[in-house]
Amino acid sequence: MPTYRIYLLIVVLLLPTLLCGQKGQSGSKDFNACYFYQHTSLADAKADVHLMKHIEGLNLKKGEKVADIGAGALRWEGALSLFTEGVRFYAVDIDSSCCNAQQASYVQRYYSIVKGQRLSNSISTSLGSVKKTGLPDGQMDKVILFQTFHEFSHPDEMLRDIYRSLNANGRLYISELVPRNAKDLHPGCQHLMYSPETLKKMVQRCGFVFEAQTLIVKEDKKNRTQYLYRFRKSTQENG
Repeated sequence: MPTYRIYLLIVVLLLPTLLCGQKGQSGSKDFNACYFYQHTSLADAKADVHLMKHIEGLNLKKGEKVADIGAGALRWEGALSLFTEGVRFYAVDIDSSCCNAQQASYVQRYYSIVKGQRLSNSISTSLGSVKKTGLPDGQMDKVILFQTFHEFSHPDEMLRDIYRSLNANGRLYISELVPRNAKDLHPGCQHLMYSPETLKKMVQRCGFVFEAQTLIVKEDKKNRTQYLYRFRKSTQENG
């Protein structure tokens, strides 16, 4: 990596510290520096098989409106922007401490340096609830749930709200680990996980039609199986 790019990356990585210092001086409570998944170069990102398989499965296209529910610190928006152009990301979370405009600006700056050019994708953030996304009616081309579905406390309500937010040709993508047994808990949050069969039934009863699944990770001694599921809206109204 050229020396100037290393220098710029160091500067961007120090931004949260600098901003926190400014926060302390100004008394502002608007920004809380948040960690997000980092790639230090395009070569590093291309070597991330997990990321590249998601990019292949999602097939994001220029001009699409793509909502990420449970976006957290916007790590996916940044990483996906390395290999896509002109996508409009709508990042939604129930906690605005990391999913906010200032974090979006930080992610944009960091990944612009990694990519070597200014990102053409946009990232807007908004606050949702446990039952509603807050997204506009019928506007989204794609809605993505990255390791989020198993955390929904009201899955039926959220799925119906996601259905409402998608346009007529919209698609819902759910990336989830596969439990090894019925009582298997998610290794990160310790929530109960859903088998592929149960997950599909839950989504389909809210008006979606299952289309395909992409294998992201195959189970071995270290990893659980992970799939990216794709659903479309039914031709009939969601009941």
